[in-house]
Amino acid sequence: MSKLSVGQASVALASGQITSEKLVSDCLEQIRLRESDVRAWAFIDPELALAQARQRDNEDRRSSLHGIPVGVKDIIDTTDMPTAYGNTRYAGHLPSQEADIVTLLKKVGAVIMGKTVTTEFAYFTPGPTCNPNNLAHTPGGSSSGSAAAVADWHVPFALGTQTAGSMIRPASFNGVVGLKPSFGTLPYKGTHTLAGSLDTLGLFSRTIADQRLLLTALAPHLHIANGPSAPVIAVCRTAYWDQVDAEMQKAFEDHVASLCGQGIKCVEYELSPMFTELADAQRLIMAVEAARALHDEYHEHRDSLGSFTIDLIEEGLGVSPEDEAAARNLAAQCRYRLDSIFASHDLIMTPPALGAAPAGIDRTGDPILNRIWTFLGNPVLTYPVARTASNLPLGIQLIAPFGKDHALIDMADRLNTLATGV
Repeated sequence: MSKLSVGQASVALASGQITSEKLVSDCLEQIRLRESDVRAWAFIDPELALAQARQRDNEDRRSSLHGIPVGVKDIIDTTDMPTAYGNTRYAGHLPSQEADIVTLLKKVGAVIMGKTVTTEFAYFTPGPTCNPNNLAHTPGGSSSGSAAAVADWHVPFALGTQTAGSMIRPASFNGVVGLKPSFGTLPYKGTHTLAGSLDTLGLFSRTIADQRLLLTALAPHLHIANGPSAPVIAVCRTAYWDQVDAEMQKAFEDHVASLCGQGIKCVEYELSPMFTELADAQRLIMAVEAARALHDEYHEHRDSLGSFTIDLIEEGLGVSPEDEAAARNLAAQCRYRLDSIFASHDLIMTPPALGAAPAGIDRTGDPILNRIWTFLGNPVLTYPVARTASNLPLGIQLIAPFGKDHALIDMADRLNTLATGV
């Protein structure tokens, strides 16, 4: 049962073929078998998870997510489970109030399975999680535990966050579907802030169709709309194409060729230089806002911080008001330019990462191909398209106009079907 997708589990639960207790039990058994290797979980209490499942089995069905277990990234506050933010100083910390997204998950009837490993304060200092495809490789960051838990069949879906590339990169590295919704789509209150104008809650699943179910339940205010039946895709290799490794380049080119062969219009598009500059601007704004958000941690508890976090804060402290204003102004210009791109294209397609998951769990990979889209706030989705010679996953990155999250999911699902024939 642990290998059921969200959609499959929802149907089975609604029809009475399985119970939530059975589904959660099977997921717990998978965790028992694999957690010592994968190390996706910062906290898990099997009895608490089973108690929730039994309660769901005795309630009226609340939504399509009723009775389905979910992993919650450990920067998201929970009052009945510790929230440590990936930092040793907060070990055993029990927040006094739960995050809005946790309240929402409970409202729709999901089962909070446990807290998944995060990098420190959702930045680069890695946790212990390994990539389930190859334990010697990174799962990415900062949503490392959530991506690995979904990839390794621990839970059908999980919550992550993205400030630079923390949803899309781990999804590609682990071979799952990752959605970074339009900025502000899912409620962020009660989730630890790293950079408030960038931080975005997102969702990992095993199928693209699952993302429609998840977003419908958790963001019912979003307009549900399909994309065009024959979308026009702007194929952007980006200014970083020469840094993309050969296997990722081939996977990208093969996917584009497959779509063209199915009659999809793929138009070569070169982003203007200002978009390349935007990657540095995103880094600057992230540093500035992290220095503000982690002010007390840096000045009062610096000894508890990893070197990556300290370097980011100190970088932010050194930014002048003029440079901060220039970075924000550049983002505004790029948003305006992006509107003109989407006037004649339905999607932008780029690689989601420079390659497959790097070897070693002491690093999380480079988010350079994700930064600008996070800064602009557009919805982004990745799904797996190939594997390397060493059997590591490779994905694709699709970007849609702001607020067109459901259309993005719809188009991605149809493109994936066309490319794979499945």
